[in-house]
Amino acid sequence: MTDTPKLEPMLEMYICETNQLIDRLEQLIMESELSGDLSKDMEEIFRIMHTIKGNSMMMMFEGIAELAHIMEDVFDLLRKSDNLQPDYEKITDLVLDEIDYIKSSTHELEAGGSPLEKPEDLIKEIKEYLDSLTFMNTDEAKNILEDKDESQNDKQKYYIAPAKGEEKTTSKPTESDRAYEVVFRFSEGCEMENIRAFSAVHGLKELAHEILHLPADIVEDDRAAERIKENGFQVLLRTVSEDAVIRSYFDTVAFIEDLRIKELTQQEYNTTLGKYIGVDIPDLPYEPEPEEMVQKQVSEPDLESEDFDVPAQTADAVKTNAKADRKKTSRATESISHTQSHINVGISKVDKLMDLVGELVVSESMVTRNPDLQEVHLENFDKAVRQHRIIINELQDIVMSIRMMPLSVTFQKMNRLVRDMKKKVGKDIEFEIRGQETEVDKNVIEQIGDPLMHLIRNSIDHGIESNQDRKKYGKKEKATIILEAKHSGGEVWITVKDDGQGIDTERILEKAESRGLLMKAREEYSDREIYNFLFHSGFSTKEQVTEFSGRGVGLDVVAKNVEALGGTIMVDSTVGKGTEFAIRIPLTLAIIDGMMMSVDKSIFVLPITAIKESFSAKDHDVIVDPDGHEMCMIRGACYPILRLHNRFELKTNCTDINDGILIMTEYDGGVTLLFADAILGEQQVVVKSLSSFLQKVEGISGCALLGDGQISLILDPAGLVKA
Repeated sequence: MTDTPKLEPMLEMYICETNQLIDRLEQLIMESELSGDLSKDMEEIFRIMHTIKGNSMMMMFEGIAELAHIMEDVFDLLRKSDNLQPDYEKITDLVLDEIDYIKSSTHELEAGGSPLEKPEDLIKEIKEYLDSLTFMNTDEAKNILEDKDESQNDKQKYYIAPAKGEEKTTSKPTESDRAYEVVFRFSEGCEMENIRAFSAVHGLKELAHEILHLPADIVEDDRAAERIKENGFQVLLRTVSEDAVIRSYFDTVAFIEDLRIKELTQQEYNTTLGKYIGVDIPDLPYEPEPEEMVQKQVSEPDLESEDFDVPAQTADAVKTNAKADRKKTSRATESISHTQSHINVGISKVDKLMDLVGELVVSESMVTRNPDLQEVHLENFDKAVRQHRIIINELQDIVMSIRMMPLSVTFQKMNRLVRDMKKKVGKDIEFEIRGQETEVDKNVIEQIGDPLMHLIRNSIDHGIESNQDRKKYGKKEKATIILEAKHSGGEVWITVKDDGQGIDTERILEKAESRGLLMKAREEYSDREIYNFLFHSGFSTKEQVTEFSGRGVGLDVVAKNVEALGGTIMVDSTVGKGTEFAIRIPLTLAIIDGMMMSVDKSIFVLPITAIKESFSAKDHDVIVDPDGHEMCMIRGACYPILRLHNRFELKTNCTDINDGILIMTEYDGGVTLLFADAILGEQQVVVKSLSSFLQKVEGISGCALLGDGQISLILDPAGLVKA
């Protein structure tokens, strides 16, 4: 059960899209700062700002919309001016502050609240930076801004959208230009007509290079919605697109019920333009040819209007051409739709599908392991079962692949962390990401972020020396941190490696001794055992508490989160060379391949990935140390034996080592031999978490429902090895 409020579909879509956009924006702006080149990503950044602004105005989130709008102005100036030399660090700081505000606002919306108050200080700072860019700009850019100011004074909105790779278009008419006047009304009762009108105009920017509209101010004028209701919304535009393309666009705008599109001659355009800007404009000398005049005057929707007096043959020809244009547009739209090979599906639906597959696995097991069929051998039934098993496996693989997500988004977020920290601690660090395309279960994605954040912060604050110390030790001044992911069998390895000063084991032992953590002489501890002290709650070797470390909660959180994922963490370090933290986690947490074993009437499941081998032992293979601990000699090495019936206080008749079976399991470099009555075989099981009412037992990670209805406990290799 969750306390998360149920959101309206439109709001939920807005939050989802905005989060995706700002994640992409953060990635682009970080890459641009590193490369020192904004040009290649300028258009995409501008489009993201523009989309956030339009979506936010539609939802009437004024703070987000205004912030995105002023930042859009910054990038609009940068993309139109080739001679500007922007301060990349300053731009990145401003954009990241904007991203933080939008993230905080969307989190409030997800919690059922409202966006944060308008960030007046940040908006003022961005405006001041925009003014400074304008002051340093060329005459061409100043003229652009002056035109923009004049257009704002007239309360008109001009949207200039040059084609990619082309020079920006001018307002001079060309023979390829087409002018249209579009008038439409919204359905009665749809509400927010002014916001819907803004959204319609916002989408036109991809088709038209000049757009004017009445009412002129649809954002700040409180009466705009009423005027649109009374008189409709009028749009004057100039474009190279044909009538069918314009009509096709407006057909996609929601709640439009009355649409009229009229193509204008140059003379009609000049006359109409005066109505939109409030001045009389003299006719321009451009006169189209008579045949061209006929083609321009007549548009398919107005063929029977009294305003047009053209021969019937010409009208038929134009109607035929218009239909042909519509067919072209339809074919183009159909071609585009074929390329839409991805759809967005809610996480809850994917989780439900995964649950159903899990139930199907259990159901299949209930059929194949039915006690009534155990003594019956039916050849056709066995064939059907095998085919059924193949189909279930394929279905499971497909559902699992749907749940799998690349680590790229999580990894890219670490760029921001490194950037902010290295500025605050004054260290020069190069951050390298490898294997970000590696895919893991979505639940792993959700929970791996915090451990990675703590490990990277630990490397920057503890591991990497100051710039002066690196010089003194003969190291290159710029330190390196590598974040890497890769697949290995049914697991994923994620490593965080730095070339810093390494871990001082003596210092850790001193701290552990002062806290009373040592259980044996200092010289008896191996490096691996010493490193494990770092994961104790409250353990820190830093004497002074800072905003990043000194409280001993970082690596403690890492260990708990990784263990909750069913994973392990290992540390390897060389003094003066660097440190490497390696996290090993399963690909998925939903369904596992397990080995079933019995202890008396109880059945346990051990993940196959934790099993190295199994074998029967004899009395002469077992060694008992002075403390009474049993060990078994295998290929010259001794390994401890853990009897499951003793560990879980179960009564069984199989207590003789000769009668049972030993299963070798490995965790974090440690090996333990589990003693059970018998191995029952391999089976896929659906992992179910234990109820919160039950006390956590070391060595048990969950439970599973077997085919015969029994409940099986899933063993936790980490807890067993530690025991």
